[in-house]
Amino acid sequence: MSAERTLAAAAATALLAALPAPAAADTAVSPAQAVAEALEGVPVHVDPAYGTAFPEDERDRVAARIGAEDLELYVIAVPLTRGDPWNGDPEALASAVHDRRGGGEAHYLVYGGEQLTGTGFGTQGLSPAYYGALAASYGTGFDGGPVEQVDAALDAAYSPDPEAAYHAAREVYEEGRPSHGLLFALPRWALWTGVLLLVLLAAAAALLVGRALGARTRRGVLRGLPQHAAFANADRARLERLVDRGGRELVELGERLSSARGVPAERLSRALDARDAAAAVHDRMLREGTNLPDAVGVLVLLDLAEDALAGLRTPRRPCYADPLHGSGTRPVQWRQFGGTHSIRVPLCADCARAVRGRVRPTVLPAEHDGATVPYYEVPADRSVWAATGYGTLTDDLVARIQRGEHRRGAV
Repeated sequence: MSAERTLAAAAATALLAALPAPAAADTAVSPAQAVAEALEGVPVHVDPAYGTAFPEDERDRVAARIGAEDLELYVIAVPLTRGDPWNGDPEALASAVHDRRGGGEAHYLVYGGEQLTGTGFGTQGLSPAYYGALAASYGTGFDGGPVEQVDAALDAAYSPDPEAAYHAAREVYEEGRPSHGLLFALPRWALWTGVLLLVLLAAAAALLVGRALGARTRRGVLRGLPQHAAFANADRARLERLVDRGGRELVELGERLSSARGVPAERLSRALDARDAAAAVHDRMLREGTNLPDAVGVLVLLDLAEDALAGLRTPRRPCYADPLHGSGTRPVQWRQFGGTHSIRVPLCADCARAVRGRVRPTVLPAEHDGATVPYYEVPADRSVWAATGYGTLTDDLVARIQRGEHRRGAV
């Protein structure tokens, strides 16, 4: 190589070295984008967590079945939990994935750990996937695995009338429930007599349990909501005892907080805020009249104070249906009976079983517009408890009380 070429090559190398390096591409992929990309070319995506429950050969079979139909349908099996990118909502997952796939008409069956949820986009009326998921829930007795549920959902979704398929599955489920036929074979007078006897027996049992457990006191830092179960069926006659209990615990917790030593300032501050919120609700009841939702709210707020004092960064979640059932809960998908909406909320074991069986669980009652309704059916702008699910739907219950939202349109 000549001296001139050598110098030219050296100059070019130096010039390239002096140029700024190209910016590194942002390779981060959102969870929804990852699912959307996984669905390119194949209509089934299964998270590794369900690798055993939804094996590879079954995915291939389901994908082939979907590919043989004209309906653009996708199956997604991803564990869903509160606090994940979709906050445990299968419809939010379907919507996010659909947006990243460019929109248009498409239908999704999402399995998040218990039941399928069907969602459709770009169609008039409810999606065949929606009715397919419902039909699968009833057809499998609310107890099927992901593969069994997907097959049942596809049967209904690809049928000539998916809505009729759903109603047929529901009728079969209702007819097959224990004692169903026997009950409707009885004379009407016998039915009403039996119902009356059951009500009387339940009331007597609740009274005995209340007397036996009512004398218990809460002990220790983590006494918690489970001990409130003694008042799970509290009626108006026992409401004042429940209010008095909250008052006594307010005094006791206040004394412990005022004498607390060695507790980090941040924990103590959160505990004081929750305790003050409980006092605000309790004082309002004393001035304006007691009611069950507020009395329960005092106990929930006191438990939040206990959790803060104990250093729990994530407070325990009481049962959404009725906080008096305790905080031994787990997230459950609760689909509105006869409706289209569903929510994922913490429920105790008994309420979870009721929801899976498509039966309304025992719920905390509230008075609204002259009628007794489940507390969560009171409009959110009329009840801070309904708006937050006693802190199970949002994490700002204490802040809302501090803003005075417990005074808005009392239930």
